[in-house]
Amino acid sequence: MDKRIKPFAANEKAESEYRRAADLLQKGRLPDAEKHLRLALKIDETHTPGRELLAGVLLQQGHWREAQELLERGIDTVPAHYPFAQLLARVYVEHGADQKALAVMEGNRRYGAENPEYLAFLAALYQRGGKHAEAIKVYNEVLTLNPREGRWWLGMGISLEAIQDWNTAGNAYQRAVETGVLDDKLLAYVRQRLAVLKRQ
Repeated sequence: MDKRIKPFAANEKAESEYRRAADLLQKGRLPDAEKHLRLALKIDETHTPGRELLAGVLLQQGHWREAQELLERGIDTVPAHYPFAQLLARVYVEHGADQKALAVMEGNRRYGAENPEYLAFLAALYQRGGKHAEAIKVYNEVLTLNPREGRWWLGMGISLEAIQDWNTAGNAYQRAVETGVLDDKLLAYVRQRLAVLKRQ
């Protein structure tokens, strides 16, 4: 029987570095954590939690361009890992590049198709860009996956109102209220829209 110790596989080494980094982050040691995360990716560039955490650390320090490049590389390396696209799109939105954000989200849509948060973000981007028909279509998909999220009914209502489908918009706003999950500010907004629609 061969009792020699097997060398660590690359992904195990990367995982070990990632865990050390996570531990250092808990202790507030950002530069040390960053060093171990970079090492994890050097060992195994497909280590998705390490790349996500490093992007978060870079963003926390204001290094958004580097985080952007890191995430773009992540999408190229592991295209099926759709959280990279979500995070990158958020970076783009924060820096006024909505079209780039939308392109990234559309490009990775097939991977995030079963994830309600992914679809809801895509719908919101369509809405921000004035593409209300596309937004409505995606809100329909996301509400099929989770009909109890009031914010998504609200989003649907806004886009329906934008295309002047008053009745369906009113129904969507009503459903948003009925979910019982909206905060006071959103609830007040929805009630205001319902009052306006009643006068249409």
